[in-house]
This record gives sequence, structure tokens and C-alpha cells, in this order.
Amino acid sequence: MLVLGLCVAHDAGVALVDDGRVVGLVQRERLDRVKRSALITPDFLEHALRQLGVTWQQIDVVAISTCQSWPFLFTEPDRFRFEYAPEVAEELDLPAGMQSAIQGARSAFLRHTDRTLDRAKNIAEGMYGEYISVDPARLGDERHFAICVEWPYYARSWVRRLSEDRDVSTREVVAGSLERRVARVGYVTARVEFDGVAKPGVLVPHHLAHAAYGFYQSGEDRAAIATLDNGDVSSPSGGYYGGILAYGQGNRISVLDFRFAYEGHLYQRIGEFVGLGHGGAAGKLMGLAPYGEPAYFHPAMVCDARKIFGRDYCRGDKKLHGHVMAPVMHFASKGFETEGRWLDQMLPGIDPNSHGAKDVTHQKTRLAATAQKVMEENTIATLTGMHAGFTDAGMSVDSVVLSGGVALNCPANSRAARETPFARVRVAPAVDDSGLPIGAAQAVIHDLFDRPRPDVDPNSAEIAYLGGAFDEAAVDAAIAEAGNAIRVVETGDAATAAANDVADGRIIAWFEGRSEIGPRALGHRSILADTRPAENWRRVNRLKKREEWRPFAPAVLKERAGDWFAGGPSRSPHMLFTAQVRTKDLPAITHVDGSARVQTVGEECGGFRKILEAFDARTGVPVVMNTSFNGPGEPIVETPAEAIAFLTSSEIDAVYVEGRKLVRATDEES
Repeated sequence: MLVLGLCVAHDAGVALVDDGRVVGLVQRERLDRVKRSALITPDFLEHALRQLGVTWQQIDVVAISTCQSWPFLFTEPDRFRFEYAPEVAEELDLPAGMQSAIQGARSAFLRHTDRTLDRAKNIAEGMYGEYISVDPARLGDERHFAICVEWPYYARSWVRRLSEDRDVSTREVVAGSLERRVARVGYVTARVEFDGVAKPGVLVPHHLAHAAYGFYQSGEDRAAIATLDNGDVSSPSGGYYGGILAYGQGNRISVLDFRFAYEGHLYQRIGEFVGLGHGGAAGKLMGLAPYGEPAYFHPAMVCDARKIFGRDYCRGDKKLHGHVMAPVMHFASKGFETEGRWLDQMLPGIDPNSHGAKDVTHQKTRLAATAQKVMEENTIATLTGMHAGFTDAGMSVDSVVLSGGVALNCPANSRAARETPFARVRVAPAVDDSGLPIGAAQAVIHDLFDRPRPDVDPNSAEIAYLGGAFDEAAVDAAIAEAGNAIRVVETGDAATAAANDVADGRIIAWFEGRSEIGPRALGHRSILADTRPAENWRRVNRLKKREEWRPFAPAVLKERAGDWFAGGPSRSPHMLFTAQVRTKDLPAITHVDGSARVQTVGEECGGFRKILEAFDARTGVPVVMNTSFNGPGEPIVETPAEAIAFLTSSEIDAVYVEGRKLVRATDEES
């Protein structure tokens, strides 16, 4: 069965899954160069199908992740469009009970009509403009949008927290839901048309797609599943869905609870409030938090959204854009009353002339640290309660899968691994919305149609190397196109030459094989530098035109990780856990709290692994700095031509593209 997975809002992408085997993922941002780019245009769909090596006619089913607060949008509806079509359930031979539920979902779609119209008009007038690379003006016309509903039907036990007057704990909800769990809930069918050819489609709830991606990439046969993201979405059919708690066993995923969590939403809004932007705010806030103390944290903040904000909030009435920040800002205002303008001053040691210095004030770092503390404490409380719920239900579950954008929070992941009762915490490389196309497709194949799962190694970087690859002819063409601006340097063994460049103090880029999916560069589209000179922290930030306070990650030979880092999982192939640096000898990747976001590198990483081996052989240090190969506000480099463009427009010392060392023609021999 060939299933095409789609995410059609921001982080738009197309995935192909062949009977459970992920063939590849094409992210729109890598094509149009707009970070977290939105929308599936017909031209992009054509490009993706070509890259994935399949035709539209060959596709059996199209799986589409729902979009939370976005409607479904179509730039050329005469070429590509889909919408809710309950009759497709019979064509797919779904069980009679599911067919009835899908037919009954019509009322939920009707309730969303006015809201969809309003949101489509807002987008047409410029809302979410940072993600949209096409003219949005027509998107408010009726043919250019369709209604998107999160969970048009669901089990009533999932909203138990809202229906009872008393506080209901995660432990109690999970134990009760396990006893009467139901599967295959929330799916609805659609008709998908592309260039006049219709295919059956399945709309997969957003967080079910997150859960499916995480679980089916985890290598676990049984696992608890917890998803969470920004969560800024409401629905007349049930309220606020920041995430779900679920149970995965074999092919099946059973949702246990809507989380009604607020910490993901708080984290995003605090990031925006302190001036870190919108699309990248959460990632930057994670780097800013260690500079401060969680001065505005209170233990009462460790709870669900109902307890702290009430039922109306959970049903979607958030009153004001930043309402979620109210408890934190209450304590922050008290701090300002007592400490005054000192809070607006920069921290000692921050160069006031450095890029981003205005971010590192006492007040902003306290807010960042508080948001991080709220995130971590709620994560631990939820997962601990979840584990207890499984125990109360008489079930022994050793593993938990984390997914959704919040699972990119490395310190929270690491504390979950150290401090919760679960023996294993699994986090796949594209747990943000970029992984939704894969998750939606795998949910349809495994959960809906019960097709067997292939074996997956969660400790291998291979599950991240699912993007585009380029042959020698493509590299030749890119070099020829650059003309006299660059030259090729003969090196012999490229990995050894790259390692020597890094050891000699050069900053280089390394481009090989299939690109990484998700937001982390894992050695196939990476910028590398020596971790030993402290000045490389500033040098690389200046090269990339990033805020100079932002930290960098180390990549280490996996078998040597324990010699250099402590307190994190022994395997961290996707750079999603932190650890403490055990030495003073790696200042360029050691954050102010002594931590680092570690990538452990195995043989599957190819030439990148060989660089670390050669660097270790020369220096005795099996660690290099690894950061994404991109400029400010850009997606990760995808093509050889983009790699060469970075070389000619930046101060990087060399770029290695599929084993060829490239430098600017004007540079001295190196």
C-alpha cells in the first residue's frame, strides 16, 4: 500500500510511506527557502512526487494531517483540492461503526463554517504571512479553502477533566481510560483531487499524527505516548487540544486523554513577549533560559489548564492573546515593583555591542528560565502520573514516546529520562510539524488498516536521513554554474582533510547524502568547528549572523560520549537531549549552566563519522561543534547550488560537497 502523507499548513511537506517503510519526506521550506513554509501548491506536489519517485496515479490513499487553527488552503483549487467526503469510508471498506461516526461528523464540520471563513479571510489579509511564499490574497475565496476540524468525534472520557467539578488527576484519567480504551477514533475521510484524478483520502487529527510519527519511529512494541505543542487551538466540538496522552501497542494507538496542558502555549508566548520572534521563538527561548533563574515560578503552576485558568479557557475562550502568561506576569510585576529598572539591565559579562545583547537582561532571562521551569515540572508531573495510571490499570509499560513541538525541548526531555519512572524516553528527529506527513501516513497504514510495522532502530540517525540526495552530475552542474567564483581543492580523503581543517581552526560546511528531516542538522548538512577554542562560540554565531548568546551543540563518537558528557541518555543520535560537559576543554559548546545538546554519532552517519574519527586521531578529542548549514532565518541548505551560494556569500572557510572541497577563488591556498 502506497500512502502519501501531507501537512498543508506551516511546515508543509509530502511523505511517501510504502507499507510502513518511509521512502522519504519533502519539506516545502527546502524548495522555496522560506523557513517553516506553508501550503501544498500543485507545483510543489509535482516536485515532491518526482523526488519521491512515484506518480499520483500510483498512490492508493492520501493521508492528511489536520492543521489546528489553520483551515485547509488551496492556491489553485482547479488543480489540487480536497474536502470532507464521508462516502469514501465505504469505498475504503472501513468498519460499519467507523462509517457511522464519520457520517455523523458532518455536524462538527458545519459548526466550524463561520470560524473557517473568518480565519481564511485573516490569512488572505496577511495573517501567518511569515510562512507563506505565494500571494495570499485569493485564499479567502470559498473555493480556496475547506473546513478543518480537530477531533470531529471522540470518546467522552477524554474530556473528563472538564465534565467533573473536582480536580481529576492524570493518573486517574489514564487508569480509567485504559480500562475502556477505544482505538481508531477521530479519523474522517476525504476526496482528494489533483489534476483531475481523484484519490481516497483520510484526515488524521493533528496530535494523532504526532503520536503516530513518534510511536512508529520508536522501535517500541508497547509504549506510553505524550504529545504537546503550542496548543493555541480551540474547537466547538470539545475545546483546547494542546496535546494527547495515548497508548501504543503493536499497530494500534489508543488515545487516553486530551491533555488540556498550557505549558507549550506559555512557552511560545513568553518567547514572543521577550522579543524572540514568532516562528523560532521557542527554540531561542530554550537557549536563553540557562542565563536566568526561574524567579517567577510557583508550584501552583504545575497543573493542567483547567485548574489554573478554568473550564472556559479549556473550551477555547482565551480572552486575550497573551492570557496564558497571566500567572507568570503576576509574579514578574511584583519583582519589578521591588527591583525596578535593574531588571532591564544586561547581565554582567554581556557585550552590549554584540548581536542580540538586548535579549540578555535580568528580566528577560528570568522570564525565559521561569517558562523553562514550568515546562519541565509539568512534563515530569504528567509523565509520572501517566506511569502511575498504567500501574493502577495493571499494566507494565517501560517506555514513553514524546512527540509534538514541545518534544524539541532538550532539557525537559533529559529530565524526563532522568526523573520519571519510565526506563526509556523515545524522541524521533522530526517531532515538530515537519514530521506530520510521515505520522499521518503511518497512522493510516498501521492504525487504520492494521498493516504490519517494519523494524526501526531509534538509536540510528538513518531515520533522519530521509530528505533529498544529489548525484555527481548535480554537483558538477552546480560547480560549473558557479564559474570562476570558486575553485576545487584536491584533498585525497575528504573526511581527513575536513578534520584537519577543523583542527587547524577553520570553520567548514559538510554536505553529503540525503538531507536531514526536521529542524536539526545531523552531519549531512552541517557547519563544523573545533570545540576547544572558546572564541569559536562567537566566531560561528557571527558567521551565521545569529545572536551571540545562542549556544552550539557537540557531535561525539557514540562509543566515547560517556567520557565527555554525563547525565544524559547514552545514545542521542538526533540531538534531542542535553547532558553536562565533564571537562573544561570544550568551551565552544559548553553553555553557561555547563550543559550541551549532544549528538552521538554512529557508523550510519557516513563521512561525518569519519571526520570525527580523523579529528580524534589527530587531537585526542572525539568531539566537534555541529550546527545547521544555513544563514540567518533560512531553512537548512538542501542542494549543492545552495551550499555553493553560502560559500560565496559568507566568510566560511570551505565547503565540502559530496567529497569535494570548495573554496572561494580569491582565497589563499588552504
